[in-house]
Amino acid sequence: MTYAAPALLAADWGTTNFRLFLFGTDGRIIAKHTANIGLKNLGVLTFEQALLSVMKGDFDRPDLPILLSGMVGSRTGWVEAPYQSCPSSLTDIASHLVDAPSDRLKVKIVPGLRAPADHEGLLNVMRGEETQLFGLGDGVFVLPGTHSKWAMVENNVIEGFSSYMTGEMFQVLKRHSILGDLMDNDKDDEAAFTLGVDRAMADKSFLSLVFSVRTEGLFGHIAPESLSSYLSGLLIGSEIRAESIRHGIRPVGIVGDGTLSNLYKRALTHTGFTDVTIHDGDAAAAAGLWAIAQQGKLVL
Repeated sequence: MTYAAPALLAADWGTTNFRLFLFGTDGRIIAKHTANIGLKNLGVLTFEQALLSVMKGDFDRPDLPILLSGMVGSRTGWVEAPYQSCPSSLTDIASHLVDAPSDRLKVKIVPGLRAPADHEGLLNVMRGEETQLFGLGDGVFVLPGTHSKWAMVENNVIEGFSSYMTGEMFQVLKRHSILGDLMDNDKDDEAAFTLGVDRAMADKSFLSLVFSVRTEGLFGHIAPESLSSYLSGLLIGSEIRAESIRHGIRPVGIVGDGTLSNLYKRALTHTGFTDVTIHDGDAAAAAGLWAIAQQGKLVL
């Protein structure tokens, strides 16, 4: 296959993950690479040193503009790219790119976003997800993960979003609470998962409901290997309950891949969402990075 001339290096650089893309002048991806240089894994390396360590082979292009998104722009990142307020358009984001300090590379960093939470005076924030959203178009999207996001995009403007500590709460409750004591040899149990979803959709008292993970195990109603599926259903179901109140039952895009995205699709379909699509997270990030680079005139 023949590619256009290289035009841009861009990366989604998070706390644990790093995904690097080399784009041609036509916006197609010439090459991509993942590396274990997330913020948690840098060790003694500076951000510039870490980036240079993966710029080899096809990616050995220090002459190209470089665009980075994700936690690399956080307060603990290379340089802080201040949060921009929602509603936020592609133009808004591209006009607030921040230069990273480097003598050898031309690096710009995408800012994160902030949006009002349901409770007056509180805020939600995101870094990295905004880039994926600008690669997807309009709609309601859920971005599952440690801190799951639900976002509304209209006319290519991110109108707002909400955050849920679903993934982190699952790990904390399973590993560091009494709920995990009865769990053993975890398996994917669809019946236990959907039971958790149903109960969460019908019950406002989540902190009381989540204790049922223990009692269902104690009295043998749910097998030890199925309790983690039940807990997952409770957590994801409580998230869907809140968002179905906010947005109604409507088409939803899930951004990601693998088991977690499939669980969200299963839960959404089970609760009445009939138009649920899974979008590849890497493809969304790449498309968003290219769109921001174009809008910010890093590429012509």
